[in-house]
Amino acid sequence: MRIKSAALLSAAALTAALGVAGAAPASADIATLDITAIGYNAYGADTAANRNAEFVDVKNVSGSPVKVDGLLVQDAWARGRDKTVGCNTYKLPAGTLPVAPSAAADELPSGAVLRIHMGAGSPAVDRFGVRHVYADMRTACGYNGHIFNNSGNSNRFAAWDTAWVTLGSDSESKSYNFSLGYVAK
Repeated sequence: MRIKSAALLSAAALTAALGVAGAAPASADIATLDITAIGYNAYGADTAANRNAEFVDVKNVSGSPVKVDGLLVQDAWARGRDKTVGCNTYKLPAGTLPVAPSAAADELPSGAVLRIHMGAGSPAVDRFGVRHVYADMRTACGYNGHIFNNSGNSNRFAAWDTAWVTLGSDSESKSYNFSLGYVAK
């Protein structure tokens, strides 16, 4: 059976729009920061104990340190409701970055990664130089503090979600489509 090229193009466009092929491209609205990964699906059932498996990695892609006090992390649901506090929203408090040698508590050094976990813990820098902070989303509207969609069901749009990071008036986003995985890069 022969299919017309216009039909193939339409199918390809629809597939891309629905994210069937995997993660959607990230927007690049914050010139100094990129979202490099979203941990959207903890292993096993979503419980309060495995909230830290949900995270957003933000990398400083500039040649200078970036002040990240007030960095706002949201999912698509919170962003769509223009929330700046409350459900599925975390705002990095001033001076809370774990300090590595020669870095300030409000700056992410050039090339460094900040991982914002949805669970609880103490800020720390790991052996690879990744700075870990914890949103402690116990009061989030998500299930057991999990805020990112991660279930494939008959509603093909329910599996989509987007992580948003806002710094000042600029925002960066990365979307993914649940694909039986755990991390979108």
